Amino acid sequence: MMHSIVCPSMGHAIVHHFGEGAAAWGQVITPSIAHLVQSQREIPIYFSRVRPGIAFEVETGIAMLPHVIDASTLRLHIGTTAFRHATGRPDATVETFIRLNVDSDCTLKFWGRASAEGPTGQEPSGKPEMASTIPVVFGVTFWEISRAGDARFDQLQRESTAKDQEIQQLRAQVVLAMCSQ
Repeated sequence: MMHSIVCPSMGHAIVHHFGEGAAAWGQVITPSIAHLVQSQREIPIYFSRVRPGIAFEVETGIAMLPHVIDASTLRLHIGTTAFRHATGRPDATVETFIRLNVDSDCTLKFWGRASAEGPTGQEPSGKPEMASTIPVVFGVTFWEISRAGDARFDQLQRESTAKDQEIQQLRAQVVLAMCSQ
């Protein structure tokens, strides 16, 4: 998708060319990055949990309806159960990672911290258990867009998994045929 990037400079623009595996990165959400994010309806989101009794654990959820608020903040709607399980309490902030597959061979990643919007993250009705999603504010610390060097490997792995499943089904059919004889 991306083979060069134009960076503004004090006089003239500088064009940086990069090849396989190189990445463009930043700490401010640019208009083009904002467009990529807001064009998605659902985004996989990963919360890291490091607390006493938990060495390291990742809670996975789905972020919906992303909206860029400013140059370093996103507003997302996240499944209530996943977010509360990750944070432990409604007013906590948790380290978060978001990964978007922009193209077949390009990935956009965000690192930052997420917290429930508002003081308690509860719905106005006062019944948080009734809400299926919770509005969350995601503060972007760092973003990176890079070519997925392992895209070909992932495709081969998916094909291999599909073939293995087909072999298992055929073996099961053979066993059933032998049992009926």
